[in-house]
Order: sequence, then structure tokens, then C-alpha cells
Amino acid sequence: MRKKILITGASGYLAQALLPCAAMRADVVGIARNIDSVSEITHAVAVDLTNREALKDVIQSQHPDAIIHCAAVNPGGTDKEMVAVNDVGTRTVAEAARQLGCRLVSVSSDSVFNGIDAPYTDNAIASPLKDNKYAMTKACGEAHISRLVPQAIIVRTSLIYGIEKMDRGTAGFAERLAKGETLKLFTDVIRQPVHDKALAEALCALALDHPGECGIINIAGDESMSRFDFGVRMLDYWGIDYSNQLEGVSGAGIPGVVLDTKMTMHRARALGMETPGVSTVLGNVSTDPKIAPS
Repeated sequence: MRKKILITGASGYLAQALLPCAAMRADVVGIARNIDSVSEITHAVAVDLTNREALKDVIQSQHPDAIIHCAAVNPGGTDKEMVAVNDVGTRTVAEAARQLGCRLVSVSSDSVFNGIDAPYTDNAIASPLKDNKYAMTKACGEAHISRLVPQAIIVRTSLIYGIEKMDRGTAGFAERLAKGETLKLFTDVIRQPVHDKALAEALCALALDHPGECGIINIAGDESMSRFDFGVRMLDYWGIDYSNQLEGVSGAGIPGVVLDTKMTMHRARALGMETPGVSTVLGNVSTDPKIAPS
């Protein structure tokens, strides 16, 4: 009998790769505030993660074998929204998973690190910068899961990108460039961008194949690079002109900016998970410029 996976944030960027991956192996229920853009391969249910009772009711009525929690309000959202979803919403998901006794895989971020103690191991303690509300709320979400569902696994990942649909960061850069603005990117903010499909496969494997894995696991790309270099690689891939509009700047000393979040991935490698770096992913596709989506 096929298992059932419930995925939060089913209308988000990661879900574009995660839903098809999960649907190949299980029956999938996708929940989101707005289900208009949720894949048709998924049974979509509209629910607001800030509505605690409605969220619990939906999860309990679906009675999934596993939950992959990837809903989040990213930087750019208001502090209130980030608290409501990343902190309180995650606690509600954890409470529902605990009541059902189902598997819980939760997506977190390398932003929970302070950026000065890299490389960070799988069991590194969260040390979010107080000026970074996103980091603070994601760390709170981690704490709720660890306390309420100790058998759950928390996945710390990095910048998520794809080669079939432009990621939000690059789309924002393209919009600013189109307006004639100068794009300033950090040359000393180091991340490990992760390919959306590689992350999706790892999340599904943790939900279905490794039910005994718990605690925290780092899953990011094999290649560390600056925000500047990653931005350039993505802009080049999508064929976006940035001539005379790009400037490299330092993030040092800017409140809330996390500098170096390099992570070790011993645990993921031991489980056989592969997360190729940006150079490898782009090297395996055509070098012809892509057409940027409108």
C-alpha cells in the first residue's frame, strides 16, 4: 500500500521539485494558503498556517504517514509574518505530528548560524544573529520540533535554485536590473547553493527510507561560493544582462548579515545522498542562455 506524504508550503519554490518527486513514491497532499498554483498531481488543501486549529484539523483529517514541512516566510516578509509561520506555524505542525505519531521532516536554514564559526557540523547548535528575524524564527522552529518530536529530523539547507524555473533571489535581481538599478552583491557572504531536485530527493528519502534518522542533518550543495559568484552564475545561466550594473560589496559589519555558513555533510554522505555543486549542475546542461520567465 502506498504511503501518504503531507507537504506544507505546496505552492512554494521548493515544492515545484518536491511534489513530483514525492508523487512518484507516495500519495501526496499539498497544503498552502493559495492552492491555485499547486501541482495537479497533488491533492491540494487550502489552509493558512497561522490558523492553528484549522491547520491541526487538516493534518489530522488527512492522517499522513509522513509530513515534509517546508512552508516558510523568507527574508523580505514582515517580522510578524515570519513569527506567525516560521515559529508558531512550525510549532503547530510539530504538535500535530506528535499527536498522530507520524514521521516529520522539517526544512530549516543555514541562516541559523552566526557565520563566524564555519564549518558547521550536523549537530552544531543554532546561533542566530539577533538582528536577523528570519534566522531567529527558523531557530525557534527548530527548537519546537526538537522538543515536541525528538524522533523528527531537521534539514538545514542553503540557497535553493533550479534550472527549469528561476529561483526567487535571481528573479528579484533580474527585476532590479530591468529597472536600471545597480545590483550590489556580497563578495564575502559564503553559501552552498543546493539544486532543488537534489534536495527534494533527499527530503523524500528521509521521509520514506530512513524513518529512524532523527536530530539535525546538513543537506546543501557540494560547492561553496560567494553570494556574488552565485548571483553571476545564475544571471549568466538565465541570459540576463547585467553590464555595468553589478557591484561587489562586503557584508561585514552589516547588522543581520550572516557571512560564512559552510557546512560539513558527513551524515548525508553516510546515507548516500548526493548534492552536486553549482558548477557540476550547470555543466550537465546546455550552455545556451535560457529564456528568463516573464
